[in-house]
Amino acid sequence: MKIIGGKYKGRKLKAPSDDAVRPTLAIIREAFFDITGPEIRDASFLDLYAGTGAMGIEALSRGAGMVYFVERSNMAATLLLKNLALIKDTLLHSESYAVIKKDADRALEHMKDNAVKIDIAYIDPPYEDLHAYRDIVPLLINGGLMNKFFTIGVEHRGQVKEVLDSMTHALVRGLHSKTHKYGDKYLTVLRQY
Repeated sequence: MKIIGGKYKGRKLKAPSDDAVRPTLAIIREAFFDITGPEIRDASFLDLYAGTGAMGIEALSRGAGMVYFVERSNMAATLLLKNLALIKDTLLHSESYAVIKKDADRALEHMKDNAVKIDIAYIDPPYEDLHAYRDIVPLLINGGLMNKFFTIGVEHRGQVKEVLDSMTHALVRGLHSKTHKYGDKYLTVLRQY
């Protein structure tokens, strides 16, 4: 698994040794960052259900100002910290990122309590975790964490598409939604602009 763009392009990241963590495919990472384009520069980025940290590290590589990694699994968080250590150099300072070892609900509450504001978020929960799609996405959008103009990427399987479509149309007026398909995986991008 390699970083595909930015100042750390080509650097290898540690991948999990089992199926407990499912890193985001390079083609999906590249597509999402092509969509966000120059908006990533100096943005605050949330890597929710971070796993290996590949999405957040890709954001750092492309110039994000601050990245919040949220991961509740101790095993995955350890792997994430090892990956951050692989890219740590004079260009990356610990003030550029925060690792929050909590489940998504508590992490979002913690961030809101600390007046964190997010420009771009990426959500990649376990595909079978419908709670993440039905509850966490609306909490993120309506919970006061996102800035006025924002982009959220949601990785999922096909059966969740209808849930996301019906939910996002009811959430916020003017919220734009577009879904892209990559094999059996989908990326739904929600944008408020």
